[in-house]
Amino acid sequence: MQNSQHSLLVRQLFDRESCTYSYLLIDNETREGAFIDAVKEQFDRDMQYIEELGVELWYAIETHVHADHITSAGLLRQHTGAEIVYSEKAHLKSIDKTISHGDELPLGQHTLKALETPGHTNCCTSYYIDGMVFTGDTLFIRGCGRTDFQQGNIEALYNSVHQELFSLPDATLVYPGHDYNGRTCSTILEEKQFNPRLGVGIGLKQFIKTMNNLNLSLPNKINEAVPANTNCGINCKPDHYLHEDFTIQKLYEVWQNSKMNHKLLIVDNRAQEEFTTGHVPSAKNIPLGTEDLFIDELRKFEQVYIYCHSGRRAQTALVHLSILGLNNLKCVSHSGMPEWIESGFPIEKGL
Repeated sequence: MQNSQHSLLVRQLFDRESCTYSYLLIDNETREGAFIDAVKEQFDRDMQYIEELGVELWYAIETHVHADHITSAGLLRQHTGAEIVYSEKAHLKSIDKTISHGDELPLGQHTLKALETPGHTNCCTSYYIDGMVFTGDTLFIRGCGRTDFQQGNIEALYNSVHQELFSLPDATLVYPGHDYNGRTCSTILEEKQFNPRLGVGIGLKQFIKTMNNLNLSLPNKINEAVPANTNCGINCKPDHYLHEDFTIQKLYEVWQNSKMNHKLLIVDNRAQEEFTTGHVPSAKNIPLGTEDLFIDELRKFEQVYIYCHSGRRAQTALVHLSILGLNNLKCVSHSGMPEWIESGFPIEKGL
């Protein structure tokens, strides 16, 4: 799928075992990307897409805490620096960004808008962008998600669809979190007309009766998936990874202090050819992917501050080093050398 008018590329990806759809959204000009509802078993496939398409992954978005598969959001964060995004109502500690109804996530020239659509679970969130809505387990093609576990609520689901999703333009494309019959896409108008559970004209009482008589067995992986997904598919972030956003102005102050305090280290984790064109004076060049070679050296410092070009590589290195047990790390988030230069701070060239 590609919306050439708006320069947004969308890849719909499928996990056969759980019949889960995942979505990779890419701004064609900036190559900034977002991944919605990634599946752990498909991580290698998904990373291949990210690498081959040259995606700078900004977000690993979860529409809710899944019960039928384990997410790879944590792995995506480790390998790309993407921020894990969940509804604030999920009350998870292992994520990077919480989102509420109406909040927006910038993605290159585009914007993802969060729509709270509870009912399947209490934290379900749909995402609208450029005439498309990614509905997770709230609205399926000719169906909807179940409501009998994880704070599910039949009336809440009905209201989410009729008051929130059905208020979108009729031509809005609907991309669901699952399909069990090979269908890939629908529209809001189609679901209003033909959804046998939630179509226009079907009242709440009839919907309640339908949902109460589904008699579904529990998902096979629920006892494994729900606990794992509350930790984003991997262990929780270490406490020392829960850092405040770090600005270039703050890095300048650290740089000034480092002249007198030799227990502070500033690391530039861009490629060596980038480093030589201009870097923070006295910064140490540790290109992304080589951190393991410097573990013992980094342990000697009381505080280590990492920066790169935009903050993405620095964040990736931060997560990787934190998992390896370093507890002296800081990070420059979503800013880097261009902002340092623009601020008029001194630079050093060469190795």
